[in-house]
Amino acid sequence: MTCPDTEAGDTIMTRTRTRFARVDIVHVSSAHPWTDNRVHLREAASTVAGGYRTALVAVGNGLPAPETGVICHLLRKRGRLSRVTLGSIEAVVSALRFRPRAVHLHDPELVWSVPVFRRLGVVVIWDAHEDLPDQVLDKHYLSPFQSRVFSAAARLVVRLARSSDAILTATERIAARFPDEKTSVVHNFPRPRAHDGRAPAVVHRPRRVGYIGALGTYRGSEVLPTAIADPRFPDGWTLHVAGSFVPVSTRRPYESLHEAGAVVLHGQVGPDEARDILLDTRVGIVTFLPNAAHLEALPTKMFEYLAAGIPVIASDFPLWRQLLGPHDCATFVDPHCGAAIAEAVRFYDENPDVLARQSRNALRAAREVFSWTSEESVLLEAYRRVGLVPTTHQTPRS
Repeated sequence: MTCPDTEAGDTIMTRTRTRFARVDIVHVSSAHPWTDNRVHLREAASTVAGGYRTALVAVGNGLPAPETGVICHLLRKRGRLSRVTLGSIEAVVSALRFRPRAVHLHDPELVWSVPVFRRLGVVVIWDAHEDLPDQVLDKHYLSPFQSRVFSAAARLVVRLARSSDAILTATERIAARFPDEKTSVVHNFPRPRAHDGRAPAVVHRPRRVGYIGALGTYRGSEVLPTAIADPRFPDGWTLHVAGSFVPVSTRRPYESLHEAGAVVLHGQVGPDEARDILLDTRVGIVTFLPNAAHLEALPTKMFEYLAAGIPVIASDFPLWRQLLGPHDCATFVDPHCGAAIAEAVRFYDENPDVLARQSRNALRAAREVFSWTSEESVLLEAYRRVGLVPTTHQTPRS
């Protein structure tokens, strides 16, 4: 089920026949791609490293990912309604074919399966990536009335998820919605790569601002083009975007800027390629607009920037300032103001000493504070608390 290895040991999975060998833990997602950092490359990979026979049921996307030792069964990509209904059923049935001791569920639409798995004697770990009740209020495709209805449904999902044997959340804010005695916070911090240290010093990299991940209205897609067009935006700098536009219509302003040479659109890329793109930039940007979900969020991209040794231009949210401010690795701006973003880029352009200092600080923070190493320990301890003992003898990754 694996194509020949690509560069850097990456593999591209295809939807071929899966050998459903019995495993200890299956990570299950009907929404996330198999290349997802949290689902596969951090948590599932750490499960293998912790000595558990591990499988993953997730959506295929044709992109490469590093070899992790996880058995992967890929689902076809579906539209939103089909994914929530048929896709979630397919994911659960596929997970059961592995005859697991435990399932690790990653999507709200899988909540109906919690009592099913428990009735079958399978341990259930629920993983809340986002603060669902707040998040649905800001979905671009929902009317205000629909948002309220879906927010109520989201609160019901949380109530049902509380019956899981163990609960993992990506932030402390999300954890507050679940029982303390069964909840652990596993932050979505990056896994270090040994060869990243060979990247050139930030002042010797191309004059680029990097953005990775999905980009849409609430993530500042309408503001970034105004920053690039602002006269304060320094000459010779370009914006590199690696990710999708949601909805697709938000891509249009970037296409004209791409034609003018001010923006480079990489499209969706694999996780290793995304990190490599960042290693060729000087600054990362995450200027989400304020809403209930974003004010308490910890975007993965923010920590990926630090791991790549680049300072962050970030929305001036209290939580983000509290996290990054003490490390002197970021500039905080009004995310509604393109001129403020342009001025922040100009500041780094005109002050290479500050750029170099904040780059060193970013790397130090990524290694000492915002690293997956400590989060892996929390994950494995949560498994042990519900009686999951490793069946193989591997040493967890450092």
